[in-house]
Amino acid sequence: MKGGMAGRQSSNSADGHPSRDDRCAECGDAVGDDWVSYRQDPSDPQTLIKHFGGIVRSGPVEPRPDRPKRTIRNFRCPEDLGAFFHPWCAPGIKLPKKVQAEIAELLAQALVAGYEKTLERWTKVRQLACIGSDPPRCQAHVASVEGRRVFTMTLAEWNRLRTFEGMVVEIDLEPAPAGGIEESASVIAGLAAEHFVHTERIEVWRYSAKDQPTPHNVQEYLVFENLTRRVNVPMFAERASTHDSPELRKHLREHVFIVKERRDKGRWEPKARALERIVFMRT
Repeated sequence: MKGGMAGRQSSNSADGHPSRDDRCAECGDAVGDDWVSYRQDPSDPQTLIKHFGGIVRSGPVEPRPDRPKRTIRNFRCPEDLGAFFHPWCAPGIKLPKKVQAEIAELLAQALVAGYEKTLERWTKVRQLACIGSDPPRCQAHVASVEGRRVFTMTLAEWNRLRTFEGMVVEIDLEPAPAGGIEESASVIAGLAAEHFVHTERIEVWRYSAKDQPTPHNVQEYLVFENLTRRVNVPMFAERASTHDSPELRKHLREHVFIVKERRDKGRWEPKARALERIVFMRT
């Protein structure tokens, strides 16, 4: 406790960074490496400046710890000035209506720009007159992980699929065997979707003779290659309720995982077997 309040800036935090003794002003736990603090702008006391800090790790990522959801309270002035908070505990600040309108305008412009770029990318695909009688075929396993579809292919099969970008392809889908390494690896890939460790992003359109590809029926997927280099395997394996093993690492190295970026609404389970026709493009 400093100055009668948990999280108050200590005497040796003159540089604006928390000391080892500083605690979160909301929950009272040690601030640690990730923190947020609000200060007044010296040139304009009516303006707040948000300071934050953290550590960027260059090695394999670790799964985010499970934290209980908190109700974010409003910022209190002057009590919260100079106090340190965990990012997930930091109070919210109500922006002026003018700033809210400006942010809404920027978001609207970004959405429109993204929509137009998607239309432009798929213009040639719309001009497909027919798919031909014998489209190329690939094989993949499919699983559902926390609302996300996860497709698993061998590296060779993925490299072959990449040569058919912008073309109609048939994918022979089988559910990932339950309780095996395939299912565990799919869960790890699904968890990895929460982190920025994918190698590329693709758009997938499930071919329909009636409906043309539009931003409404084109879905985004994340591609993960060699996950053993990108995630902390023992920690992700524990989160996936399995254990690290040479067989699991071999499977993660030799397969490519294609994970739906956004979760499906409602419950989705893979069928016993399915044959889907798709077109994919890199974004």
